[in-house]
Amino acid sequence: MDDSGSVSFSERQDMEASIQQLSNQIFSQNPLAEIGLVQYGQPNASSTSQPSYYLSYPFTVNPTISIPDNPGGNNLIQDVLPNSINTMINDGLFTTGGAFENTTSIFIFTDALIDSGCSSVLTNCSSCNVPALSCGYTYLTDLSNSLGGIPISTYRVISSFNPGTADGIQQGAGVLIEGSNFQLNSTQIDLLTDSLICIDADYDVFNTCIGDTTQFTLTTSDPITSALWDFGDGSPTSSDLNPTHTFPALGDYVITLTLTSNGEVVTTTNTITISDIPVANPIPDYILCDDLSNDQIEQFDLTTRDAFILGSQSAADFTISYFANFTDADNNQNALSTNYFNTSNNQDIFARIYNTNNPDCYSITDFKLIVDAQPIANPVSDFIVCDDDTNDGIATFDLSNIDNEVLAGQSATTFTVVYYLTNVDAIGDNNPLPNNYTTTSANQIIYAKVFNTSNTDCFAITTVNLIVDVKPVANPVPDFINCENDPSLINLNQFNTTVLGTQNSTDLVVTYHTSEADAIAGLNALSNNYQLDQTTTLYIKVENTIGIGCYDITTVNLSIFEFPFLDAKTIEDCLPNNYNINADIGVTNATYLWDSGETTAAINVNSFGEYNVQITIGNCTKNQTITFVKANNCNIPQGISPNDDTLNDFFDISYLEVDNIIIYNRYGTEVYSKANYAKEWNGQSNAGQELPTGTYYYVIKTKTDPKPLTGWVYLAR
Repeated sequence: MDDSGSVSFSERQDMEASIQQLSNQIFSQNPLAEIGLVQYGQPNASSTSQPSYYLSYPFTVNPTISIPDNPGGNNLIQDVLPNSINTMINDGLFTTGGAFENTTSIFIFTDALIDSGCSSVLTNCSSCNVPALSCGYTYLTDLSNSLGGIPISTYRVISSFNPGTADGIQQGAGVLIEGSNFQLNSTQIDLLTDSLICIDADYDVFNTCIGDTTQFTLTTSDPITSALWDFGDGSPTSSDLNPTHTFPALGDYVITLTLTSNGEVVTTTNTITISDIPVANPIPDYILCDDLSNDQIEQFDLTTRDAFILGSQSAADFTISYFANFTDADNNQNALSTNYFNTSNNQDIFARIYNTNNPDCYSITDFKLIVDAQPIANPVSDFIVCDDDTNDGIATFDLSNIDNEVLAGQSATTFTVVYYLTNVDAIGDNNPLPNNYTTTSANQIIYAKVFNTSNTDCFAITTVNLIVDVKPVANPVPDFINCENDPSLINLNQFNTTVLGTQNSTDLVVTYHTSEADAIAGLNALSNNYQLDQTTTLYIKVENTIGIGCYDITTVNLSIFEFPFLDAKTIEDCLPNNYNINADIGVTNATYLWDSGETTAAINVNSFGEYNVQITIGNCTKNQTITFVKANNCNIPQGISPNDDTLNDFFDISYLEVDNIIIYNRYGTEVYSKANYAKEWNGQSNAGQELPTGTYYYVIKTKTDPKPLTGWVYLAR
């Protein structure tokens, strides 16, 4: 580099190679040295202004650090560092007679410990905003404006861990090497390395959660004469090499460690954070309903448990992971996917909640993944009941009777069936129907909900048709009488028309039974051709084939009728006029049909002759002939002898149905008369006096003949 600060291209290439060599050599001999890159641009030498810059901590291995120039300003390397060389260097390495004199330009430059104002290192600094260092590492950065197109070159910088101080300046922060034909011999490297004050030491911090006993563990290859730990919380310091300390509260603490080794004293500071330990709140078991496979395997969204675990804690401060066992949770290994398929039912899951900024601060809780059985609401056949005698279409259903059909083999202990009027009610568990439910219409749909007794969220719904069927009527059947001479094989179907009446027979079945119990149970129905051997009662069942138990029962009395004996009958009488012929056989339900068409048991006739009558009882019929003849004793007595010997004491003409009689003596004088006469005259006058023996004349008027009968009768005393 010439006095103007200009660097030719060839010089730059040579510098890069030299710096790379030095970097590698020094780093191999001093592993604590950190290697970085410094970039700077070629300046405009006509300006005397300096760029604003500062140096600060820390940087990691091989960071890229820019020291650009302000447009028109003097080069940082030319103006700032050479002007401060005597202040920055006090170990004589680069002074006249030093090891590096007339060899090359090697500059050790550092950050200034600035509390107020600018030191001579940054005499012309326009911005002194230099942060305080917390450790010995340094790096370079830029606070100036954009340089606008000045070419950039890159070089190495070497930084030590614990620099010493001279004249208020932390030194050993870096070595910048530039110039042409740079060479370093082993002596120079040793001298340069020796100028980096360093104790080979480091420490680790363990247990930084609130309430923990924090462990500080020092690692060093150098003999440590003494150590002094300041924990930054106002508590007493510790001189233990590996102290422990319990911090009183959450927060950041600046740890200051002063080490003495081989007469060298190095102080370093580091900030640690004491973090909060989260509370792993209890978690309710995570329960899902199985799918229809009921294989007890389901996908669980484990993130839904986060809110339970966090409680009132902030999700921004804490992170939650899930594990299959406690060991994995404790070691924070093999975390589960949050969309997790369980491997078995009632599987234990362990949740680790930890401080996001300090994963070592954690708590563990556990819960179970439970897959509850999913019920199936099986289709149900129409539930049909018979209406009552009102046939109003309203009926009461015992809904529990179809529980088994809805469950279809599923456990009635595990699952419960409840019925609802609407699907909305079923889903929301609102307004369940009673088991004995009375419909509001003849055909009504209700909803059967099957749910898991231990988890009502696991449910299924199906529909049920409630049908109220019309109750049939078994109309009464008249007694059936089979005639004694008729065939004994009876066709029972002949009664169906009477039993059904006007009902539609399409859905009705008529059966006949010998007992009411068989009729009710639908057992032992008789064939249509029934052998009637004796009087019996049959039970007729009329059943609706659509409904269940929708029937009515009536009876029919079957009997074998033996007709009363009917033989030919002869009636004698004196007068045929309006004579009553009676064929009554004394059977209540007997009917009569005469040849004349008359249908009464008795008829009046006006002439002698044969009269035929057909007598019917049930379906049994017989004919009878009644012969009406004139009686042999149809003469008017010619005399009477009223002497109380019971022979001919009265004038008996009762067979004539007399309307009126008048008796005269032989002189023509009326001595006796009577209306509706039968046989009352015994020889007395109307006044009750005995008439004398003699012949008397009579005039008789009958009710059947307008012509009077006349004649003589002798009274003997």
